[in-house]
Amino acid sequence: MKKRTAKSGGVVSKPRLANKSSVKKNRSAKPGVQRQVEEELKLYRDQLEVLISERTLDLKFTNRQLEEEIDRHRQSEILQSALYQISEKASQAEDLDALYKAIHGIISSLLYARNFYIALTDTSGQMLSFPYFADEFDPCPQPKKLGRGLTEYVLRTGQSLLVSDQQVLQMAKDGSIELIGAPSSEWLGVPLKRGERTFGVLVIQSYQDDFHYSERDRELLIFVSQHIADALWRKQAENEIKESQCFLAAVFNGIQDGISVLDCDLNILQVNQAMDELYAHQVPLPGKKCFQAYQGLQKPCRVCPTLRAIKQKKTQMDNVPLVGSDNRRGWLELHAFPLFDSSGRVNGVIEYVRDISERKLLEERFLQAQKMESIGLLAGGIAHDFNNILGGILGYASWLKTNIKSDHPFFRPVDTIEKSAQRAAELTAQLLAFARGGKYDIRPSNLNSIISESIKLLAGTLDKSIVIETRLNESLPTVEIDVGQIQQVLINLCVNARDAMPGGGRLTIQSALARLSEGDVRSQVDAKPGWFAVMAVSDSGVGMDGNTKQRIFEPFFTTKEKGKGTGLGLSMVYGVVKNHGGFVNVYSESGEGSTFKVYLPLSGKPEIMENVVETEMARGHETVLIIDDEEAIRQVASDILGSYGYRVQLAADGEEGIAVYRRLAEQIDLVILDMVMPRQGGRETFLKLQEINPQVRVLFSTGYSQNDTVNEILALGVRGFIQKPYQIRDLLAKVREILDGKS
Repeated sequence: MKKRTAKSGGVVSKPRLANKSSVKKNRSAKPGVQRQVEEELKLYRDQLEVLISERTLDLKFTNRQLEEEIDRHRQSEILQSALYQISEKASQAEDLDALYKAIHGIISSLLYARNFYIALTDTSGQMLSFPYFADEFDPCPQPKKLGRGLTEYVLRTGQSLLVSDQQVLQMAKDGSIELIGAPSSEWLGVPLKRGERTFGVLVIQSYQDDFHYSERDRELLIFVSQHIADALWRKQAENEIKESQCFLAAVFNGIQDGISVLDCDLNILQVNQAMDELYAHQVPLPGKKCFQAYQGLQKPCRVCPTLRAIKQKKTQMDNVPLVGSDNRRGWLELHAFPLFDSSGRVNGVIEYVRDISERKLLEERFLQAQKMESIGLLAGGIAHDFNNILGGILGYASWLKTNIKSDHPFFRPVDTIEKSAQRAAELTAQLLAFARGGKYDIRPSNLNSIISESIKLLAGTLDKSIVIETRLNESLPTVEIDVGQIQQVLINLCVNARDAMPGGGRLTIQSALARLSEGDVRSQVDAKPGWFAVMAVSDSGVGMDGNTKQRIFEPFFTTKEKGKGTGLGLSMVYGVVKNHGGFVNVYSESGEGSTFKVYLPLSGKPEIMENVVETEMARGHETVLIIDDEEAIRQVASDILGSYGYRVQLAADGEEGIAVYRRLAEQIDLVILDMVMPRQGGRETFLKLQEINPQVRVLFSTGYSQNDTVNEILALGVRGFIQKPYQIRDLLAKVREILDGKS
């Protein structure tokens, strides 16, 4: 406290000064008077010194107050600057790491903060991480569960803590904390709070023995930490929002189906990457009307699921045309999801589209395959019955020809009957081929050889205005095929190409090797991925439109004039190739010619050449049992075999045949057995014949060709197969082959 002299009425009395006349008088005055004057002067000087001392003390006090006020203002400015910097850095920092570093710099401008770290808890409050850590001795700790260190103490209490090394030891001794890391001489930690929740701790510490933080330092750090906590919380929230936005954008653009966000006026607001790729020719899409950008229209589509969704306030779905970039055409499955505002009114729509062009193509091909399968079943049944009818006609015609001479008056009529029956048999064979009725003679063969042989056969039938060109892969592996059927496939395709070029043109036949993946064969019903030999027939003719391509493989469908085509040529191609495990692709446009590509699975086995041996019409003496429900077939077979020395027994169905065989088993050398019969079919009949005689010799006969059902029965022990209608030479040769043990 400043000491003050007593004051009268609060005012210091001033000494009275004598005038000049008084001084002169005093000089001459008596010595007593002079002493009185000197005393008064001394008193005046003493009073003056007291006054000056008091004034000096007042000035010093005022100066000190002024200095303190200036210091407070300076500190306030520094704090204001620090708070401004915290706010500025929080908004400018690209990420939290940059903000942590900036905070360290700001704290360092206020306090000694060479050793500084920020510790934060996770959302569960169970884990502690150290996103920023600067220390002279300790490395940055890894995230850990909450323990009992000084940092966790501040987290638990929510209060700041300023402790010396001795106080830390005492706290550890009391069990309040556990010692962690290098010991510091001074440790100051303040909580980072959001409301009442403490979510982190800001720490500064010193390892210098002669340095100490003051209470003022603690108050300063507490004050600053409040603003730092807000800045960190905001930045963390911004980062979470940014990360969430990035995640949603990644999800939005990562979806492979197209997404558009529209307003109620059908304006495109936002699209994902898949939509941009689908309509690349219209980019940028936002800002355009959906019907303009997606359909190239000037007004909304006639059937618009999006408008329905807006009107009905519920999700709508429809298939809409795809008019994409690069003139891409197809179909989209569109789902329209209405968007609602807080009052429940529709304020937009999300359009979600999926390209279903391939699926639609698969569906169409599947339906086409089903239709062809149904037609095939019908055609196969008709062909079977027709073959049975032809069996009697062709059988007797062939038999009669062998019994009359060429100059006989009936020879020409019989020959005409035989040829007509053979032509009819060829038509039924084509029907059976379309119905995938089977293959006759399967062996590893080379497509190039078939192409070369077929060109020789075609040379005389093609007009000279048609130029034949071949491009063959000489290293083509073999395929397992019926050579005759595949040759007929090639001939049918070439004839079809010839008819498409009435004014002449170029016919190109190619062979190639192709490896098809799952994606390549996905559009082909029943096709499997792998290596294929490809036989392609191309022409420069009139081509086909879409409707024609849809129907070209249907039986009896033809674009030729009446009487110039049966409509079975391409049907036969379809059935034979399918039955060989392959498929046919057709490429054609009106006026641009056509290309048929036949894909056949590779075999790779060594090629087996065909040996043609003229069959001899050999006689015999053995007993043959004929089991067939067609009377004409039984009679013609009986007459043919009988005329060549065989003894014949007849049965009209399986049950009757079993009865006859059971009675005459020791005499019967061969059974000719029909496959399809009433009461008891061929398979069941054969199994019962085997029960009577396991070594029974059976020749299987049917109006169908050699299909899977026939092959299954052959595998049971049947000795041979012959297809109706059979000619006399074929029947006699097959019978003799089995009886002589060659089959």
